[in-house]
Amino acid sequence: MGSEISHREFTKEDFTAFQKALSNEHDYVKTLFEKGSEIFSDKYRIGYELEACILDATNLPDPINKKILDTVGSPLFTNELAKYDLEINGNVFTLDGKAAENLNKDLISLWDQGQNTAQKFNAKLGLFGVLPSLKLEHFNKALYQSDMHRYTLVSQRIRELRHESVKILFHGEDEVSLQKNDVMLEALGTSLQIHFQVPFDKAVDYYHAALLASVVLVGFGANSSLVLGKRAWHESRIAIFEQSVDTRNRQQREHGAEKRVHFAHGYINSWLDLFEQNKMFKIIFADVKNKPVSDLHHFNLHNGTIWRWIRPILDKDKEGKHTLRLELRVLPSGPTLVDTQVNIWFFIGLIQGLVRSKIDLKKIPFETLKDDFYTVAKNGLETEFHEPEYAKRISLKEWILNDGLALTKTGLESLGIDNIDMYVNTIKERTLSGQNGASWQLEHFKKYNSIPKLMEDYMQNSKQNIPVHKWGL
Repeated sequence: MGSEISHREFTKEDFTAFQKALSNEHDYVKTLFEKGSEIFSDKYRIGYELEACILDATNLPDPINKKILDTVGSPLFTNELAKYDLEINGNVFTLDGKAAENLNKDLISLWDQGQNTAQKFNAKLGLFGVLPSLKLEHFNKALYQSDMHRYTLVSQRIRELRHESVKILFHGEDEVSLQKNDVMLEALGTSLQIHFQVPFDKAVDYYHAALLASVVLVGFGANSSLVLGKRAWHESRIAIFEQSVDTRNRQQREHGAEKRVHFAHGYINSWLDLFEQNKMFKIIFADVKNKPVSDLHHFNLHNGTIWRWIRPILDKDKEGKHTLRLELRVLPSGPTLVDTQVNIWFFIGLIQGLVRSKIDLKKIPFETLKDDFYTVAKNGLETEFHEPEYAKRISLKEWILNDGLALTKTGLESLGIDNIDMYVNTIKERTLSGQNGASWQLEHFKKYNSIPKLMEDYMQNSKQNIPVHKWGL
């Protein structure tokens, strides 16, 4: 949910001043795009954010993130909405021959740092899309919301815009129906976000490839199938997040206004189209700063409160070059560190492979692609979608094995990344088995009907870093 906000409340004058600054910065961004590749970096880079749950000895949520963050003392570890969650912000790496090795070392080092610190408080970290041991009591704002007034401001602003409480309703095998007067229900989901910096000249192609790849990865990497003891979507985070921070009032919902969290608004001709779409969303934080237009403070703050599943980010690198990067947000955390890396390299490789393939990804009607995204999020690996080359309906598993793997391998090789066989083989094995974190949880719950046993077995497998497709029941 981002960094802290300096204000504790906003006035009408703040919103007016913020809107004026935002408009000026939008105009400035247009001038940057007119200059194009001469001022934008052509480097390929990767970064990641990994959210983790903090658990006590009985595998229940442990609200001690402040203790862990104070002890670990690193800016790479940050708050999340709930006190029983934290976020690990990985370092950034150039996508080259050493990228997989560098990311592996970075992830293990930071994970061990966080895990060792948690153990000092008789706690441990776990990787889940939705933590199965959560109960309704864990969404008590007074007891479990992290100590940042940013989160209180979000709740207040959503109530102002919606004129009613937050409601969640969706159906898997069971119905999930929840209601609250704040955003704490968003804490149900914990995720992996991948940052992929791409060249200016091909940014549109990469965005479209990311849309298609997100449909594939939301099924392949699903790990969020149990919500408060209910059998829900395979990737329930999608429904939970879209509904828990929905700022639309009843009339806007009835007229089909775009959700604040959404898949996409359509195919684009330029990333400027995406930034123009930001104008349709109300300002959440009117955090006005007296900064140069070129800092893009207001532009980036507003963009950061529109939670697209593929978020476009305009930034600058250490050399002073402007950068464009995709924040790929559809993946859940976990179940293991090795699965995390498999998911990362599948996503990056598939996007790169699709771009290099020159397939016309807009052949699939956009509404069809969007429908596929939600169908796959609901049903997981064992579903169908429209493949990109001929827009024909096909089994997701079959397409991954026949086409997705080849595109991914080509993509990773074209980036010069070494030692990819382990990741490609694990993609193949998970797909063949049909078992990801979501399906394992559903099968385990069906067999034992016990969340405590599920948690115990899950954490044991995760601790040993056994890839999820090898987990038994």
